[in-house]
Amino acid sequence: MNQLSTEQSAYLLQHAHNPVDWWPWGSEALEAAAANGQWLLVSIGYSACHWCHVMEREIFEDAECAAYMNAHFRNIKVDREERPDLDLAYMASALALSGQGGWPLNVICLPDGRPIWASTYLPKARWLAALGKLVGIQHDHPEIAGPYATRLVDALTESAMAILPNSAKEEAKEHDHPSHWEKLSVRWDPDAGGYRGAPKFPLPATWWSALGLTLDPSAQEATIKHVQLTVSSILHSGSYDALRGGLFRYSTDAVWKVPHFEKMAYDNGLWLCLTGALHAVQPSPDSANAYGKTANWLQNEMRLESGLFAAAIDADTRHVEGASYTWSAEAIHESMGSQAGQKAMDLLDYLGNRWEGQYILHWPTEEGPPSEEYQEILQKLQLSVYQRSMPQRDDKSVHAWNAWILAGLASGMPYFKEMADATRQAAEAHWQHFGLAHSAHPRHVAYPGVPARGVAFLDDVAASIHAFITLAQSTMKVHWLERAHQLIHYAEKAHWDGQGYTYAAMDQLNPAFMVQYDWEDDVLPSAQALMARNLLILGHLAGNPRWVERAHQLVLASEALSAEAPSRFISWRVLAPHISTDASHLLLAEDQPHPGYIQNILWGPSASVTKGIGQVCTMSACTLVLESKQELHAYLATH
Repeated sequence: MNQLSTEQSAYLLQHAHNPVDWWPWGSEALEAAAANGQWLLVSIGYSACHWCHVMEREIFEDAECAAYMNAHFRNIKVDREERPDLDLAYMASALALSGQGGWPLNVICLPDGRPIWASTYLPKARWLAALGKLVGIQHDHPEIAGPYATRLVDALTESAMAILPNSAKEEAKEHDHPSHWEKLSVRWDPDAGGYRGAPKFPLPATWWSALGLTLDPSAQEATIKHVQLTVSSILHSGSYDALRGGLFRYSTDAVWKVPHFEKMAYDNGLWLCLTGALHAVQPSPDSANAYGKTANWLQNEMRLESGLFAAAIDADTRHVEGASYTWSAEAIHESMGSQAGQKAMDLLDYLGNRWEGQYILHWPTEEGPPSEEYQEILQKLQLSVYQRSMPQRDDKSVHAWNAWILAGLASGMPYFKEMADATRQAAEAHWQHFGLAHSAHPRHVAYPGVPARGVAFLDDVAASIHAFITLAQSTMKVHWLERAHQLIHYAEKAHWDGQGYTYAAMDQLNPAFMVQYDWEDDVLPSAQALMARNLLILGHLAGNPRWVERAHQLVLASEALSAEAPSRFISWRVLAPHISTDASHLLLAEDQPHPGYIQNILWGPSASVTKGIGQVCTMSACTLVLESKQELHAYLATH
């Protein structure tokens, strides 16, 4: 066994028996590499990653590869879910070096951690050839590596710093939302939803943000329709587990048919946020089913004894990708009987649902709503699905991902009353187990049976603040806002460097080779944008102009890139209408019934409401008292 054998990470433990002499990222490995002048081979992945498993079997379990790696490098394994800051920094270097990213991410670095080469999966011959060339450079031309690494890091750092508010030279401009919407919507797939092309990622955070855009009525209607199409297409496709519930990570094709079968906590938490918001905007059976089935799956299959939620379920069962979710002819006959099974396979064949000799449960969008016959197939197969072997579950709980699940549960509370108890339990578990209740240092990751560890990252803190704001809005209880305020103050101390919120806390041990700020949306929303959103909402509700002004400057700094790449900055665009000095916010009396869907994000319960049931205010004064529910609904109908 190598140096990973005492780790808690499921991903690191998967590699503990490799013949590669793996070390965890930390001072011991880094100091030893520096002392011996060794280059680092940093390999980053996660437990549910299919191609990580493939590379392990072909490369890291291979004696020849392991011997070569051990002879020439200090080999370090990183769980990207434990150290997302390292993943962000090294992924940026991989994209700069090769134009490609993904996992496993393998980076060759100088002893101080600065990268000089990167790749994702490579087969054995190419892997050894690449390493051989790098070893040749180290031996024959060692003088070129340092300057090369310096130029790369300088370029990456300059790019990361260029967007900071102090670099913004222009004053705020009028925001051209329809133009932005046209640039955004031109890539939408009008047939299957989502974006055009393959692979096809569900991107629930993108569509959640899209519902919050302030648009003219025709663009607003088109956006809602496209989000409905996206949710319905995914819900009935192979990219959603029709029998157990839960969203798969992405589709390998352009119609959501064949997924990579990982189930990730963050995807499903954000899916709750999306489907809960969609149901609030325009209720439908599909939005209700997409929300309810996912919430039930999280409760039944991902919730741990602590009350937190596990990180992921693997794609592979006994080294076979998707084996727990696909169906052989024999399995269908066994579950349904010969006659009904043959009829089911005839329909599945008609739908084109064969994949690698198996059947995938996929209803194509072009066929309209799923037929009664197809629904009967699902009902009959569901009787036997819980007897099947399941992939490994990674039982670590990641702070930010749990926060998104909490936010999703909270957002559905007003519309799905059965979620109330589960949401309250999740909120208390979240507050206790990630060190939010008694610690000045929130924690990043929790493993069963031991205290949470690792300093929280910006997405952890920002997502928790957002979850507590959502709880306050859903329950109409002010005390959730008090918890959000507490975390804002922590972020000020740990992450604000005078220009932006650093992704890693400024006291992070063994930090990455460069500072990251996380400006762009990806599968998760930009942590910087989420902080700006939190500052806007809490600044208005608490009457704190400093927070509002900071949010204003952050949104302004994002403006140029947002115009160039709207799909990567959509969570920033949602904030643009709310940064004007005369933006109004809505204060509602605590314990009032939930008011229903509100387009304006600047609202919440307040103990300061002493007249009527609510007040409409700006940062300088309150301008309107709402005396009754009728006045409130009349106001919401026009704002």
